[in-house]
Amino acid sequence: MTGALAHGTDTGATILIGGKRTLKIGDLMGTVVMPFMSLKTDEDYQALVDLGQKVIDFFAENALEHERTGEMIERIGLVNFLEGIGLDVDANMVSAPRTNPYVRMDGWDDEVARINAKKAAA
Repeated sequence: MTGALAHGTDTGATILIGGKRTLKIGDLMGTVVMPFMSLKTDEDYQALVDLGQKVIDFFAENALEHERTGEMIERIGLVNFLEGIGLDVDANMVSAPRTNPYVRMDGWDDEVARINAKKAAA
């Protein structure tokens, strides 16, 4: 799937917080709290460091003894966590992977024809 997963031109990071392997409540995928953060300038890197510091400070103030970050987020709620670190809710935030692996194939032939025409024109 190299064509489908081609590297884009933007450089940056997707930030997930709270993932872990099994301990108390089972496996947790980290919650995507920043779907994409550009990392092109020094200011962008500083914004990433500032976000990390906000998360650490919030965790220090709100976590219970022996509680992990993902467990704290589940206990207090994602919205409260995001408010605490100063992020707005975004529709691209993901808290769990899809449970339905099926993909709709409506219009598949039209899409293939469009892609082939684009390749032929290039």
